[in-house]
Amino acid sequence: VVGLMLTSLGIVLGSSGGIGGGGIVVPIYIIVLDLTPRFAIPLGSVTVMGGSLAGLILNLKKRHPLADRPVIDWDLILVMEPLVLVGALVGAMFHRIVSEKILTVLLVLLLSVVAH
Repeated sequence: VVGLMLTSLGIVLGSSGGIGGGGIVVPIYIIVLDLTPRFAIPLGSVTVMGGSLAGLILNLKKRHPLADRPVIDWDLILVMEPLVLVGALVGAMFHRIVSEKILTVLLVLLLSVVAH
């Protein structure tokens, strides 16, 4: 129950801050729910996807307050998404071949750099 509440709070904070919440949710899964990084990382990705879909549904018809355009910048999405997909595919392949210890070290390094 505590893990679910913290995960929900992490997704709300991550989505409202525009970062998705994966850097918040994955450590919650590992520390609070005692999941292994090999299971927590993909679960974090699915959780962030759910939060992103909810944000998309809520913002799909909203207009920008200062300009005559949608809130969602579709041109930026068209530029960014191909590289995001390549990164996701490379990350998924890397996730399969790297050991649990290396995954943990890389996760700690990544979150430390992002938090700094």
